[in-house]
Amino acid sequence: MKNSGLYTGHGDKGYTRTVKNIRISKADDLIGLIGTIDEYSASLGVAKANCKDNKLKDDLGRVQKKLVSIMGELAGGDVSVTEECVKTIEEMTDEYMPEQFTEFTLPGENIVSSYLDLARAVIRRGERIAAKVMQTGRIRPVTYIYLNRLSDMTYAMARYTQTQNKPSTENNFGAVSHKYDTLNLDLAKEIALAVEKRAEAMNKCVVVAILDAGANLMLLHSMEDAYIASCQIAQDKAYTAVSLKMPTHIALAESRGGTLDGLVPTDSNRLMLLGGGEPLIINNKVVGAIGVSGGTAEEDIAFAEFGAMYLERRLSL
Repeated sequence: MKNSGLYTGHGDKGYTRTVKNIRISKADDLIGLIGTIDEYSASLGVAKANCKDNKLKDDLGRVQKKLVSIMGELAGGDVSVTEECVKTIEEMTDEYMPEQFTEFTLPGENIVSSYLDLARAVIRRGERIAAKVMQTGRIRPVTYIYLNRLSDMTYAMARYTQTQNKPSTENNFGAVSHKYDTLNLDLAKEIALAVEKRAEAMNKCVVVAILDAGANLMLLHSMEDAYIASCQIAQDKAYTAVSLKMPTHIALAESRGGTLDGLVPTDSNRLMLLGGGEPLIINNKVVGAIGVSGGTAEEDIAFAEFGAMYLERRLSL
């Protein structure tokens, strides 16, 4: 039977050898760091394979080639990182970071930015391991700084990909980006799924209701195991937000001595002054509302605000 030579058996006891043939445990933080850098490079590779921007592809390839020599340095090979290398990464970061990108972002805007965000998470883990290794004197400070700068560069590249070819770029759910002047079902689905992802990250099960400007139900999205009661509560929150053209938690405050002082449930008891309802705005006009129910009052407010902010960011694409 042919032996491919890929398996040698030398590491079966949990040890490996450095460039200088020094035997070292695979559990050593230094080996963990080298493996993490390799993982980072692989993530960059997937981003590169899906990237249509030739300059970005070239720059990602340059970084990957540098990572090979850095892993060699860490394994006892020749010195690879210099102050000039750090400067190059800083210049690359400044070049790619969009000036107009000031809001928070959630991984998943497009396939390339998603893998770049994943790569950034990996290299940040590598940086934490490098901090431990540096305490033992086995990584030079300039190399540690370089790894730190890679995190910033990767973030900048991820945000850069979100600003390119916006009018023709597909969003997360397959809809082509273009200008909107009203709320439609495609946008409502996007908002609901974005809120669902947010809730999943917090281990919450919520119901999302989205109404149009006439308070007609457009979408009712219930996560598995959400409260049954939340289905009606979410709709009532959205109804209140679009009817009063303000967030429900603001309406609650205004009903206690403010502009809505004395407000009582009307409209067949549909006014719901619990936090979690937000107007949805396009071109400074209320075009609908989102209602979220299933978490605490503070959580529902945060989820609804996130949905409204998602729409705002989506319209900027």
